[in-house]
Amino acid sequence: MYLSQSSSLRYCACGLLYFAQGIPKGLLNIAMPAWLASQGMSASAIASYLAIIVLPWVFKLTTGPLMDRFQFPAMGLRRPWILAAQLGMTLAMCALVIIDDPVQQITLLTVLAATVQAFAATQDVAVDGMAIDLVPEHEQGRVNAFMSFGKAIGWASAAAVSGIMLTSVGLGATALLGAAVCSIIFFGFFCITERKGEKRLPWSVGEHTGSLPEKTSIFSLVTSLNRVLWSRMSLTVFLILFFHGLVNGYGDALMPIAAVRLFGLSTAEWSNLVATMGLLGAFVALALGPFIDKFGVKKMSVITTAVVFAHALILAQTEHLWREETYVLVMLAIWVLLDPVAMVCVISIAMSICAKRVSATQFAVYMSAANLGISLGSKLFGTVSERWSYSESYLLLAILVFFTLGIIALFSKRPNIV
Repeated sequence: MYLSQSSSLRYCACGLLYFAQGIPKGLLNIAMPAWLASQGMSASAIASYLAIIVLPWVFKLTTGPLMDRFQFPAMGLRRPWILAAQLGMTLAMCALVIIDDPVQQITLLTVLAATVQAFAATQDVAVDGMAIDLVPEHEQGRVNAFMSFGKAIGWASAAAVSGIMLTSVGLGATALLGAAVCSIIFFGFFCITERKGEKRLPWSVGEHTGSLPEKTSIFSLVTSLNRVLWSRMSLTVFLILFFHGLVNGYGDALMPIAAVRLFGLSTAEWSNLVATMGLLGAFVALALGPFIDKFGVKKMSVITTAVVFAHALILAQTEHLWREETYVLVMLAIWVLLDPVAMVCVISIAMSICAKRVSATQFAVYMSAANLGISLGSKLFGTVSERWSYSESYLLLAILVFFTLGIIALFSKRPNIV
């Protein structure tokens, strides 16, 4: 049960922790917008809700320096942060029971949802840092595939269950079920340590058995981070993640609203579609890991992003087929399928250039760029939805993907500075 000594345990642990992160996404980011749309809430209001609850993921970069600076090595370099964040996420989900009517209490819902996401984002930074610390470079493609697989399974299953439960038993019972699953993962992670000989609990016997990172000041960490962030390679990765997030955020707002209001799906039908194709996408993403390691992350990222571009462009240019139920379901299903597939590629790009000394902080900066893009993308759709047709909205989606593809083509990996 030591992560440093078992690649299969690393894959399993990272996958399960990412599964836990997927539960809030399935409930709050996927099922909830479709349910709000079915209740008559405006597209701009739903887009604003989505834009706000993503913001904690933007500011998670502030957690990275704290994790790199303040550690309790006897329990592992990242493990204490993971346990604390997982517990916080579980308790915050329990707090959602105080909401009786999400439509009328949208402000309170937004605040509590953002709190849940803040703990999920903190856990995400800690898990990513742990993966960079413990996973050899030749396994990074596969561990990213397992993490994307776990998260996709999490949000897909949570979306399917939430789509049914929101309309039948309400938000309180739905949130408590999600919290119960998160608590199981929380207690399970107590059984695992990063390295042999470390403490499982603060009061247990044990000590850190690996090499300790040099204790440096926050200023020193920022200086080291500065050296790696402003290279051409790093700025390119920053833009890749930002535009990938912009595409995701725009699509996450557009797709459920269009599914319910334009294509006539119910909340449960949309959630079940997301669940089914999300699960399939998770398996595809899992299978993609060895191909990333073999053919290179840039080549695989170009291929997957090109497929996303083609899909968005075809959907924008085939408005005359939107009345065909089968065609609509297939196109919506493909969009959901491609989400985890594209994600595993861009995450692998970011992880591949992170310097060990500032890994948690550097990776958090890149992921914050992606999450800033998600927030702005959701808000962008809320703005254009009031002025543009759905055909024009889909065309803008295709244009955003095209820009992302162009930036990926500029990526060229060079050795890390730090």
